[in-house]
Amino acid sequence: MKKIEGAPKNLKQLLQNTKYSIHYYQREYMWEQKQIEELLDDLTTEFLEYYREGDSRQAVADYGVYFMGSVVLAGRENAIIDGQQRLTSLTLLLMYLNNRLEQTGRSLSVIEQMIYSEAWGIKSFNINVEERQECMLAIFEGQPFDITSSSESVRNLYNRYNDIVSLFPSEEVTDEMLLHFCDWLAEKVFFIEIVASEEQDAHKVFVTMNDRGLS
Repeated sequence: MKKIEGAPKNLKQLLQNTKYSIHYYQREYMWEQKQIEELLDDLTTEFLEYYREGDSRQAVADYGVYFMGSVVLAGRENAIIDGQQRLTSLTLLLMYLNNRLEQTGRSLSVIEQMIYSEAWGIKSFNINVEERQECMLAIFEGQPFDITSSSESVRNLYNRYNDIVSLFPSEEVTDEMLLHFCDWLAEKVFFIEIVASEEQDAHKVFVTMNDRGLS
């Protein structure tokens, strides 16, 4: 096994202006409504533990952190070997927050940069899977999308975004708190990023992490 590197990174450091690939033989995006509901509940509950009415956005710097486990990446293509379910779901949450900010006449460049990057005047999503692009664009632009003949991943993407829209506790995380929540999500939600130069080594790390001890 060649060199393996691990480092803590927040969500902004992981996603901002960084491209990831998911190889065709990796499993589909499979999260169901239950997992989305648990994710939203965990994140919003943790955020509300720290938020106090009247806090400035600068106060978020002193809020506590939330740990979301590890992601395992491989090679120059930044292929996601472990973590695509969480990173994809968080990207859908970022899209929801971006759309909600736009509805209130606001924007936050860091959120946009965690969703997509732009080169030569062309935008492309940071989690870069060709078959998902059309659906992701429709979600990003707040447009309907027909999933009738779509793959399982695309159907799940679209349905899970709609779950976020219906399940996000907007009565608790109100429009007045939204920028605070976005700042906290970007800066205070942490992963351990594990990077292997060879994909074979990344798979070994994944197996070691997930196939030891009791199930």
